[in-house]
Amino acid sequence: MKKSKNQFNTNLIIKEDSILGSPWVPIFENEVEFEKHHYESAMSNIIKEPNINSTVIMRADILIENSYGPQGDRKFTSKHIDTLPEFPESEEPVLCRYHQDAKLRDIPLDNSKLSFKPKCEIVRRIIPRNPFKDYIINQTSVILTSGESILVVYIPHIKTEDEIPFYLPSVLGIGILYHEKKLSIHYLPFNYENNQSILNLKSMDPNDRDIRIAQRLIQTSTKHSQGTKDGYEKRVYHDLIISKESFQNRYISLKKKYSSNLVNEWKEKTDPKKHVFEDLAIAAFLIEFWHSRYPKKDFEFLDVGCGNGLLVYILHMEGFTGKGIDARKRKSWDQYPQQTKDNLFEKIIIPSILLQDKDKYFQIPDANDKNLMTFHSSEKLSTADHVFTTDLPSNTFIIGNHSDELTCWIPLLGFPFMVIPCCSHALSGIKKRYSHSTSTYAALVDHVEELTKSMGWIVEKEYLRIPSTRNVAIIGFNKHSKFKDDTPEQFNNKVKDILQREGGGDAWVENSLNLMKSSPRDH
Repeated sequence: MKKSKNQFNTNLIIKEDSILGSPWVPIFENEVEFEKHHYESAMSNIIKEPNINSTVIMRADILIENSYGPQGDRKFTSKHIDTLPEFPESEEPVLCRYHQDAKLRDIPLDNSKLSFKPKCEIVRRIIPRNPFKDYIINQTSVILTSGESILVVYIPHIKTEDEIPFYLPSVLGIGILYHEKKLSIHYLPFNYENNQSILNLKSMDPNDRDIRIAQRLIQTSTKHSQGTKDGYEKRVYHDLIISKESFQNRYISLKKKYSSNLVNEWKEKTDPKKHVFEDLAIAAFLIEFWHSRYPKKDFEFLDVGCGNGLLVYILHMEGFTGKGIDARKRKSWDQYPQQTKDNLFEKIIIPSILLQDKDKYFQIPDANDKNLMTFHSSEKLSTADHVFTTDLPSNTFIIGNHSDELTCWIPLLGFPFMVIPCCSHALSGIKKRYSHSTSTYAALVDHVEELTKSMGWIVEKEYLRIPSTRNVAIIGFNKHSKFKDDTPEQFNNKVKDILQREGGGDAWVENSLNLMKSSPRDH
């Protein structure tokens, strides 16, 4: 018995005979505490989410799905069965094998000690994260039952062992069996009619890559089946606004075009891979969202708190018009093309409503002597070169990507927006924890959502597929019908009511002026 790093006891049984009969070769077996229906539910999900088993895989597109049950048979065939996914503006061809071969494979179980019948038959197209490096293939995935036993089988639609993509073991078939409170994994060799192929598989070294993959597969199946028994419920639902397929296809294209150069030429102290891949994913989402809402591209974006300017650069390169504003310039700005450099501005952002009273003065400590105060009038600040106010063109779309102090302001500015909350601040600019939820981040997200509703926006919420735990995007694009015809005065009154409720916003101006004196945060 060998205890894995994930605390699963896996017993290597490669020298034994398979209960599935020849030509199957058993690899691992472990005792489990869940029931058949827990296993079936977990594996039905894993079949449709193969990325659970491999980080190399992006997703599976279902081409055929046949279900058999007491309530009748159901059959589905995708309209995309004969066509590969399109990766926008990609010049390099993707790698694929036999993508038009969608014929369900037969499962060789004539010698099995169990008599199986099909419960579900699926042909799925596996899309790797980098289809320019790893092959797209079709694969038969079936669920078979025999009394209280259940078997899941995967067979790729390829012809020879040399054609197996890197993310799969080099065998023709994989069988994962739940039987008598045990889970076992079995391999089907290529050319299994030849007894030598079976013997070769049985003589594999325990450290062989295919053995290690088998161990990982049985561990994953055990973990997710046990999670189903324990009542795990998915709390985060992705792809509510933009389909997974369109987002991921766009992301794959952007990553291919930009990631290598951006990572290699990174100028900041921060982790380039995290920031590059995160901003590429955000750009992919925004581009697909804008295509659905602005078919004529008749808008301009404004990235507030744009930081290193990477998102602005990517969007410019993809043909969108807009600018980025941040209180401090970053090293990266100088490396971008002139079009992007000309649209990155080192300014503080002051919401225009805070400067409406032209006779108002704000005071901050003097830059040279903290015992002295300097005074700034609303009138002068509204036209100062280092200040950016929110009197913007009507066709503006505001982006708040980890925009810190500006996060709670963005829903109040009167323009369609997407904000990804990060650090929790009040409208005064000071750090504040909101008490709506158990965690600081969840509370901030809830509060931004409340502000969005208070301003009459229809809230759209998406958990973005980005490499960050702070991945909630709140979008305000359309107003509720009763707020669509608000006059500027009614709009300002709503903002003033919120400001009064939140403790006022005058300190925002002082805190913003002080921002330009401090070093930028590393995110």
